[in-house]
Amino acid sequence: MAEALPLQPGDPRGLGEYEISGRLGVGEHGAVFLGRDRSGRAVAVKLLHLRLSGGQEARDAFAGAFAAARRVSGFCTAGILDAAVEGDRPYVVSEWVDGPSLTQLVAEEGPRGAAVVERLAVGTAVALAAIHRAGAVHHDFKPANILLGRDGPRVSDVGVAPALRAVDAATGRSGEDPSYRAPEQLSGMGVGPAADVFAWAATLLFAAAGRPPFGEGSPSEVMQRIMYDEPDVTALPEVLRDTVTSALAKDPAARPTAAGLLERLLDDSAPLAARMPESLAAEGRALAKSSPASAQPQPAPAPDPAPAPPPVPSPAPSPAPSSAPSPEPPSAPSPAPAAAEPPSMPPSMPLAAPAPPSATPFSGDLRQGSWSPQNDPDATRVDTPRIGPFPEDAASPEPATQAMPALPSAPPPDPSDRTEPTPHLIPGLGSHRHDERDSTAILSIPPEEPRRGMPPFLANLTRFKPGNHLLGVALSLTIGVLVGVAIIALVLWPQLRGEDDTPPRAGQANAVDDRPVTTVPEGFAGTWKGTAVNSGRGASFPIEVTFEPGNKTARAVYPQNRCAGTLTFTKGTNRTLQMTLAIPKPCTSGTVKVTRQADGSLVYAWSAGAGQYGYQGKLTRG
Repeated sequence: MAEALPLQPGDPRGLGEYEISGRLGVGEHGAVFLGRDRSGRAVAVKLLHLRLSGGQEARDAFAGAFAAARRVSGFCTAGILDAAVEGDRPYVVSEWVDGPSLTQLVAEEGPRGAAVVERLAVGTAVALAAIHRAGAVHHDFKPANILLGRDGPRVSDVGVAPALRAVDAATGRSGEDPSYRAPEQLSGMGVGPAADVFAWAATLLFAAAGRPPFGEGSPSEVMQRIMYDEPDVTALPEVLRDTVTSALAKDPAARPTAAGLLERLLDDSAPLAARMPESLAAEGRALAKSSPASAQPQPAPAPDPAPAPPPVPSPAPSPAPSSAPSPEPPSAPSPAPAAAEPPSMPPSMPLAAPAPPSATPFSGDLRQGSWSPQNDPDATRVDTPRIGPFPEDAASPEPATQAMPALPSAPPPDPSDRTEPTPHLIPGLGSHRHDERDSTAILSIPPEEPRRGMPPFLANLTRFKPGNHLLGVALSLTIGVLVGVAIIALVLWPQLRGEDDTPPRAGQANAVDDRPVTTVPEGFAGTWKGTAVNSGRGASFPIEVTFEPGNKTARAVYPQNRCAGTLTFTKGTNRTLQMTLAIPKPCTSGTVKVTRQADGSLVYAWSAGAGQYGYQGKLTRG
């Protein structure tokens, strides 16, 4: 058995009836501990980071969310044994699997070989078929939740994501890696069992290629690839490529069900079936025959009420009840069950006896991990470069003013004293050593003498005498005005008349004029297309905007949601337009700021009102 790390200060020594003996790690949703039940059996105990509020109702909602998941036993899963709340901290107890996660194994040893990927495909498809047959969904299927035990792959964390949604702590925030989320999960509506099938295919691509199926990059970049790009499946064994490609369809209705995956993989005419352990093949065929038709995708529960970013848009093809509005631009959807109702056939009815742990070891080159994979090795989270709000046009600051103290009146000069004027007394600047604070300096004016290089009449005017200081001030002001007039006449006047033939500096010709306008300016003319990203909710969607110069309105289209609205000009310049968006449901009205960039593109930013912008995107003409 893998060795657990010692408990740290603050770690629990027991949760409920389970004794905690070691720490296995900290993951995205909580810390995982090695524990034992009353019979001495080893279990994995995940203490969630979430702290519940709401009393007994919240506790019951959390525990009740695992009812369907607890009906899944065996079938290549790490079964859920218990779910409860200790104080305000919920925890989940599952079967202990002694082996590494797929994430850990690929990081340490690289991509898996064809035999391992084939066995992984069948084993995890068996797990999904059993989960869906019990009326549950996973919705967090990824390499970190695939544990590779001695008896084959096991899917862990069954029911955790739906339980978090049940207590308004849904996953899918901006800091999480979206690489294994289906398009409908990113758009926030119509999420059902088909999302698990998409994640199954993406996980197999990771196992075969050793890298994320939709490439590296920021969460927003990965989300756009999931929504619009097709991944490369050539790293997969040829026998899996067609099935994986169909499971990666953007439309959830076009994907096979988990039972349909097993029918394809274990078809008698397919070469893959003969390479699987007999017990696994029998279990898979029994599940494929007994599983009911997949239920229609269920609307996603409403996201937790975060004040900053608005909700996200929903995909157009997914059916949705009229009472459930879409996210941004659609409004938040209404809460709904995360999984279809269990079939009439008892989910616990045995279909095929699961193979004992030592009957068929896992095919491929696997090494036992030094610690348990239940530690959620996805603890290293991808930070979402959040797109900040657009700053409003800042008003120019008022020019600073400097108060001028009144000039003190001087006594009439003594006519007999023409060479030594009366000294000027300046309080506080004296040279008395005894009390410098109250001393007074005497500013002496030297005897009159002609200023060198200055005409006599100016020299006479600029002599500072007790009686002519007002004249000096007036003269200074007059000289300043004359200098200013000279500058205007010699330098600025040709430019004001348009006679400056100096070519513009580099980049100056393309600078955007920021003069106020009353209608849409010529620079915005045409149809602009691009993709908006709501990084706060982890979604992206296309936008089309058409401007006609001289008008006060424009047309905005959200193709994915089949919404078309009107943008109405409120104020703006040749560079930035402030507009209001009026658009019917399921999209959401609001305010829009459209800004021209130096490269000729537009930045389109939407907000529900005052405050930061909910989503924004770069638009290009055409």
